[in-house]
Amino acid sequence: MKSIKNQSGYALLVVLLMVVLFMGLAATFMAGSLSNAKQEQTIDTSNQAVASAEMGVKYFSTDFQHEIGIIKSQIIEMTQNRIKIIVDCFNDGDAACDEQSELTALEDQIDVDMRSEYITLVVAKVTELELLKDIQKTPFPGEDAQYAISGTTIIKQNAAEEDVDLPSTTDKFIKSLRVELDLSGESKGTKKYLKGIFTVEVPVTFLSTSESLTIETKTVEDEDLKYDDMFFESWPTKTCAALMAEMTTNPATVFTECLLGPNEKASDFVDYLLENDLDPKDYKIFTNNFEGNVCENSCNNMSLSGITVVVDSSATGLVKNSGNLNSFSSINLVVDGHLDPKNMNSLGKHGQSQTMVFRELTVTGNIEGGGLTNANLLILGKDYTETELAASTFEGDSRMDFQGNLTIGDNGRICFDLDRVDPDHVDKLARIATFAHDNTTGQIIYYTSDLTENRFYLTNSTGTVEDVERTQKYVSGFDKYTSFLSSCGIDVTNTTTEITDVPYPYILDPGFGLDVEY
Repeated sequence: MKSIKNQSGYALLVVLLMVVLFMGLAATFMAGSLSNAKQEQTIDTSNQAVASAEMGVKYFSTDFQHEIGIIKSQIIEMTQNRIKIIVDCFNDGDAACDEQSELTALEDQIDVDMRSEYITLVVAKVTELELLKDIQKTPFPGEDAQYAISGTTIIKQNAAEEDVDLPSTTDKFIKSLRVELDLSGESKGTKKYLKGIFTVEVPVTFLSTSESLTIETKTVEDEDLKYDDMFFESWPTKTCAALMAEMTTNPATVFTECLLGPNEKASDFVDYLLENDLDPKDYKIFTNNFEGNVCENSCNNMSLSGITVVVDSSATGLVKNSGNLNSFSSINLVVDGHLDPKNMNSLGKHGQSQTMVFRELTVTGNIEGGGLTNANLLILGKDYTETELAASTFEGDSRMDFQGNLTIGDNGRICFDLDRVDPDHVDKLARIATFAHDNTTGQIIYYTSDLTENRFYLTNSTGTVEDVERTQKYVSGFDKYTSFLSSCGIDVTNTTTEITDVPYPYILDPGFGLDVEY
């Protein structure tokens, strides 16, 4: 029998099977791609919702820090007003504030009240944030994305970060405020939630007593200090090198004054004190060669850890060739004569308070670069006779000549004797004095024997109109010499009835921490 081998049609069948196979594979790949695209779209939407919430945290944290700065300024102003009330009370001889214990109690009450007010203002700001609950903001213009506050909480914490409002917490002293801000971010119907946690430190105190310069006096009991008590008539004969040798042999040595010899350096003496755990603030060094003994090659960027340097009127090298005293800090200075530097920029910039006492001062350049901060400049005038001062026609001619720009910053004070200083220089000070910012704690303080007849006030730039607001805010006058000195950062020993320290508002930037919980 003959077999049939006709295979026509098999090729078509194979082609059809291949087509079906490839179409199935293509469908599988397309389904996977579509699934991945959908997943990526979902992730992108979720990420955008998280990004929106993060933008909310950034926006509200920045705004909250700004508000804390405003609160700080309000507290400084309120504290300054309270301190002025204490000073006025003392100067008026009020029995409620004529003892140091009474003054201390009043200062302590200011701290209590200002801490309470600070906390109240921060809590009020958090309450304002709560009013914004569920109000949506759009961080990305044109995008379907929003963020909103979903809740706020504030917790008053002690040093151990315990909630002081809980009955179980024994330490109720508030050290910080924990502000929890719940935020939602939304994008295309997807919501994500974040918690921003702001920690605001509450300062322990809003007052800082000025670090004082101790000046030896020859006061008689029940008498106020006089001008003549401010400068040293008796000088030590022991050199600083001899004193260091003596202290090395006998650590119990009680001498705290020495004379810098021709080749001795103030910095060497300070280094010796620090190496032996002694505080330079307790010591005085005397010199007839200020530049050689103290400044050496330059008076700029000098810092001697708070020691007191006394310079004689016959001293050589008082800032030779009208040099600079820029960044001259942590040095208390008593110059029994005329100092005439070019510039005195950035005084007190290292934060330690310093006091400089002069008979006369001429600054041919500027006092700026951050201004006079944490420093007291006292210009007490030349030594006139009692007869000269008592004359009705007497006018002082002592130099207090600020020839360039003058900026007064926080805890910076210009203090002068209105009765002794050249009136033209007083008028110039009234015209050119500027303050670093509206809430600066800097001041201009003056002494006069008659506050009724003699008064200093700030004016406009031409000197024709009194600036009443600035005068009330920044100027204080005294007719008691000891009160004048105390207000200018000088602690005078052996007094019996006068105020020893007048604190001024001083607040560090409160710590501000931010954490985010996802």
